[in-house]
Amino acid sequence: MQIMATRKRRLIGLLLAACLLLSPDTARASGGEIVFFGEGSGHGVGLSQYGAKAMAFGGATYRQILYRYYTGISVVPVQTAAVGTFVATEQSPLWVGLLQSESSISFTVDKGSADLCFDSQVGCVARALDQETWVFSHHGYGNCAFSRTGVDGSSTQIGESGRCDASIRPLSDVTTIAIPRKARSYKNGTLRMRTPLNDGIFHLVFQTDLEAYVRGISEVPETWPIEAVKAQVVATRSLAAWTLLVRGSEQSFSQSQRSECHCNLRDDVSDQVFRGYDSESRHPNWVSAVKATGSEVIAVSGGVGRGLYFHSSAGVTEDYSDAFGEGVFPYLASVNDAPAISEFANNPLRYWGLSSKPSSIAILFNFSWVNNVMVESHNESGSVSSVRITGIRSGRPVEEIVDGAEFRRRLGLRSTNYEVEVRSPFSDVLPESSFSGEIVGLAAMGITEGCLPSRFCPTAQVTRGEMAAFLVRALRLDPGQEELDAFSDDNGSYFENEINTLHAHGITNGCAEAKFCPNQFITRGEMAAFLVRAFDLPESSGDSFSDDDWSLFEADIAALEASGVTSGCGTGRFCPDRPVSRQEMAAFLIRALALG
Repeated sequence: MQIMATRKRRLIGLLLAACLLLSPDTARASGGEIVFFGEGSGHGVGLSQYGAKAMAFGGATYRQILYRYYTGISVVPVQTAAVGTFVATEQSPLWVGLLQSESSISFTVDKGSADLCFDSQVGCVARALDQETWVFSHHGYGNCAFSRTGVDGSSTQIGESGRCDASIRPLSDVTTIAIPRKARSYKNGTLRMRTPLNDGIFHLVFQTDLEAYVRGISEVPETWPIEAVKAQVVATRSLAAWTLLVRGSEQSFSQSQRSECHCNLRDDVSDQVFRGYDSESRHPNWVSAVKATGSEVIAVSGGVGRGLYFHSSAGVTEDYSDAFGEGVFPYLASVNDAPAISEFANNPLRYWGLSSKPSSIAILFNFSWVNNVMVESHNESGSVSSVRITGIRSGRPVEEIVDGAEFRRRLGLRSTNYEVEVRSPFSDVLPESSFSGEIVGLAAMGITEGCLPSRFCPTAQVTRGEMAAFLVRALRLDPGQEELDAFSDDNGSYFENEINTLHAHGITNGCAEAKFCPNQFITRGEMAAFLVRAFDLPESSGDSFSDDDWSLFEADIAALEASGVTSGCGTGRFCPDRPVSRQEMAAFLIRALALG
């Protein structure tokens, strides 16, 4: 694919730099490393913010920008696109969730004055004046009250208490109310408290109009060209209006909506970050763009368009279905985004890198250990469509194909445009090789550090002394208190302590009287006996293998097979006299440990 070939050439420099990012010793000490090298940031659907910036620097108008990123749309007032709906007819259709499940809220009148009212009663109970601080709080079962805070910090209830459905109503257009808990102030709307269960716990909501809401967003830097800011404003307004139409008016809220936030928009990243009047007062260019675009939104045949936007792409935006799967939005199609990778964009996230421990990915995707991650397929845009994760579950190798967008979301990757480099803890164990997962598991549990620095020697045969060390570490056996030197032939052996520990726990009596034969290679039959005793596996009357009938270890082999630790060395065979390799030992241990 031409796109991928181009992208690969772009990333060569980054991949070479990766060699310096982590030394082999660092990768080994951390149990390996999985490194991602990518381009762009965000989900990739709709308006590319850095693409818009570059287009504006190149002389494009905000409408030209919008027409590039949203296919087949028009730009019209929201009253036209949403004709006949509450968004077009209600004066303040937005209920923006600020705080949820509160029992007390402090607020200060920064400017102007406001009436304090219980919405189920006629009239209001108090008036908050300029610079006064008040508290609205739970007061008896199912009721709340307004209290004024004195300069000495004392609190005085003003007026009678009432149901916790209440409001702070501005008396003029200049009235500004600060909410210290939010570190924000609000203007051109009504702060309302709503209780879902009438139990003294309430939500704080800001009821306002669409333009006041958009003024409090400010999604791009003030220094950007005004046409790029205008394009972003229209996208922001469109997304808000589309969301409102999906969630409905306050009168139509479901019980779930009332219980969760009593809102049709939230003020955080789950929708768009609304910072209220603080944002509006600090971003004059944004406010100018809001005024300049009137009440314009992107419009499609079905009404208001879903104005999705994101930071930047790798040169091509995403089709909605590739990024999110469900839903049909033909105007959110993949388009050429060359401006986003041009010099005009000056994008600080043009390239990015992230390293992750295999153990972190294992936790996220329910593996015991992960030894390999690779891109399985790409979308037409060149972004990652699916990822193949290889690792261990329940002691056995498993592969899982994960949706590319979901993989990005769980790991917190900046985009779905990336390459992957997997660094094994051992230089002689490739991530895709047989037994890689089991070897990574042993290293992660501290059962092995390899045979040499940075090497595991997977095909080397296992000695009886090494077997003793594997078992003692795997089972975390304490040294015995008696018979501190059970065998005469292990004096000076590197594994003498482990051999004595194994004997103290009754797992071995040696290879002959007072001898252990620590340097002798262990056979698969002997290994079966060690594992059955070490893990106390139950006996079995089965006879699944044809080549162990006269073996001294036939009963142990049967127990091992019945427990699911082995399926043999071939069809109907166990190969009891064949020496065990280090990679085979890793597999046997991981499966045995998985038995619990």
